[in-house]
Amino acid sequence: MKINPKKREVLIAGFTGMVFFGVAFVIMGAVLPSLIKKFSLDTGVASTLAGLLPLGVLLGSMLFGPVIDRFGYKPLIIVSSIITISGLEILAFANQIETIRFSIFLIGLGGGILNGLTNALVSDISTDRERASNLSILGVFYTIGAIAIPLLFATLSKTLTYSVIVSGAGAVMALSLIYYSLIVFPEAKFKQGFPAARILSMAKEPAILLLSFTLFFQSGLEGVSNNWIPAYLESEAGLSPERAMMALTSIIVGVGVGRLILGLLLKTFSKVIILVISMILSSLGIILITLIPSFTISIAGTFIMGLGFASTFPVIFSELGERYKEISGTAFSFALVIALTGNTLLNLLVGVISLERFHLIILGCTFSIITLYLINFALSKRGKEIRY
Repeated sequence: MKINPKKREVLIAGFTGMVFFGVAFVIMGAVLPSLIKKFSLDTGVASTLAGLLPLGVLLGSMLFGPVIDRFGYKPLIIVSSIITISGLEILAFANQIETIRFSIFLIGLGGGILNGLTNALVSDISTDRERASNLSILGVFYTIGAIAIPLLFATLSKTLTYSVIVSGAGAVMALSLIYYSLIVFPEAKFKQGFPAARILSMAKEPAILLLSFTLFFQSGLEGVSNNWIPAYLESEAGLSPERAMMALTSIIVGVGVGRLILGLLLKTFSKVIILVISMILSSLGIILITLIPSFTISIAGTFIMGLGFASTFPVIFSELGERYKEISGTAFSFALVIALTGNTLLNLLVGVISLERFHLIILGCTFSIITLYLINFALSKRGKEIRY
């Protein structure tokens, strides 16, 4: 199927923005060791620095939806890119810890806007038939950005300082501003005011609540896995820090491969079948890791988990895009805020139940995702949801 040239231009903009979100989301982990050495930070201060990134992402996720529905995509993708670039450049050259804090918050804020905006953008320009597939491809570009930064630091950190690497990433990102300024984006949906009553009505609907809380558990599933699997493998499986990080990288690779495959599978299989199988894969991966704690099994298990993680966000976002076409930005924003809340709360839960049992949270998340999505599917079949 041929793609309209203008549509292709917008897709490229969405894919580019998602690459930069991937960069923004992992940059903290890459530079934190250097910041600890440079500023002689203790664990407490370092953790507060790391916590500013998701705070910025959460605020960006709250803001982007109403803004693009009211003012359109072009102004916000340019502004959010400038915010992210500014954060990267300040981070690269700051000499005071207070300035570092501000830069990390800016990176999270701009990245959070880019994440939500690009998902809504790709959803809006896709037909119902191609929406889930295009969103899965969008996720591949997140993986490219997320892997690029660790690879750059691994290959260049012996010859270049983190300041040069981070500022270089910001300079490359600045080139996208020229491209964004030259192409035509979809127009604002509400040029004559914003329908507050409609938003309140949407927020009470079973469909959006079920889909959003599906993402609550998916975001928690990914957050718990990314944050705690390296620590678990070091303490329980006795792996070295380097091998534990390789297992973490295996998750990211698994997600990227899964989303490449997902684009093809969605053309043949239903979303329900794909999502259920994905959660079974996620459960299988964590069971392998906990029952057979070895390096080889850890790499295989985390890769399988990544494959399982790949489908939920594209599938749920495609559902939201189909149901709420006339207010898609706000619907995506609503869902992402709930998703990020799940990430935070379920990570805190690990501290309550102990690291040794964190796999129970992962298994509980997979079960909850299947349950909520099947309930939504049943309600959809019976026609009980409200569609815009």
